[in-house]
Amino acid sequence: MTTFNTHAVISENRLTVIPKNLDARVATLFGCAVTTAFGVVDNDAQLKIGQSVLIFGIGGVGLSITQAASMKSGYPIVGVDITDKKLRMGKSFGLTHALSANSDDRQRRILEIVGSAGADVVIETTGNSRVIEQAYELTHPDGKTILVGVPKKGDNISIYSLPLHFNKVLTGSHGGDAIPDIEIPRYIRLMESGKMTLDGLITHEFGLDEINDALN
Repeated sequence: MTTFNTHAVISENRLTVIPKNLDARVATLFGCAVTTAFGVVDNDAQLKIGQSVLIFGIGGVGLSITQAASMKSGYPIVGVDITDKKLRMGKSFGLTHALSANSDDRQRRILEIVGSAGADVVIETTGNSRVIEQAYELTHPDGKTILVGVPKKGDNISIYSLPLHFNKVLTGSHGGDAIPDIEIPRYIRLMESGKMTLDGLITHEFGLDEINDALN
């Protein structure tokens, strides 16, 4: 779902058939947030049972990443956001620890939770360059930093790159490397069986004539 319109001509290989009884409001979440998030955990991170996970940004994608990491038995799962409401919601999706980005000692508290060497998997969804730098810094020397958020062009990041010559990984995700027509039916089955939920991800609704208000 990358356009705001009532009708569209779309290539067949960009379409995924979904059950007719699936709520169309919920179905839109499979157009990006859910497929990207679950793909990041499953395909990009290839998260292993018991690996620690640190997530920066607990929005629609961050909440879905949280749920996917929980389903794969990541532990601990730490979320960082500037909004307390999102952190509270993250707890219901599987966060074991929720930390305010406004806290001056968040880096120390994160390391107390995941271990002094850093988290096994750190996923950054905000696109803020300074947050990206911290995400990389808080990644274990044998861990992965995965970037979902994209900084503005020209907004550079500065990192110490030597660990990349050994086992540390820094990579950007391309939609979680999702294969929609294979993965979306899987996620729908999980949702229908009660093993995953999208309840609460839709917080506001706008008509098409209100699209500018929605974007603002």
